[in-house]
Amino acid sequence: MAIKMLKKIFLIILVTTLSACTSMNAANKEEAAKKSKIAGINVQLGMAYLGKGDNQRAKQKLLYALEKDPQLPEAWYSMAYFLESTGNRKEAGQYYLKALALAPHRGDVQNNYGTYLCRSGDYSGAIQHFMEATKDTQYLDLASAYENAGLCSMKIPDKVQAKRYFTQALEQDPTRMLAMNELSRLKNV
Repeated sequence: MAIKMLKKIFLIILVTTLSACTSMNAANKEEAAKKSKIAGINVQLGMAYLGKGDNQRAKQKLLYALEKDPQLPEAWYSMAYFLESTGNRKEAGQYYLKALALAPHRGDVQNNYGTYLCRSGDYSGAIQHFMEATKDTQYLDLASAYENAGLCSMKIPDKVQAKRYFTQALEQDPTRMLAMNELSRLKNV
């Protein structure tokens, strides 16, 4: 009878412990979601400040976003863009690579890294990343990746390839004015 009682006590302790763990996991997930939301808001603020030329506030918000959620790729590639915009190209590359390591299959991450590579003169590497971006079925701005691939192809210069990418951009989004303009310039190619 004592063994039966011990089994019951053990079972009660086990159930109580598991319930406590489940509650803690739910609380941890809720806290992580809250931090991620705060980080996302600070990324948006940082980019808005950067757009207005307030680099000090932009940097402050982007650093805070990274502190709140160091697993948020948007925080890393936004900080990378800030660094690139303020003349820290080498350091920017490291931040873009961190975003890529966190989310290697996300189209926005691939597209942003591709634009960095294109601005840095690595045109073929950039185009590879733009094409990776187009493989993400969840990426909503495929036209941007194709358009960027076209712009980068123009720098090679490979006008035939550029024409193909601009056409693909317009197939994704017929309102892309830049792709339209570039394609009209290439109409005889």
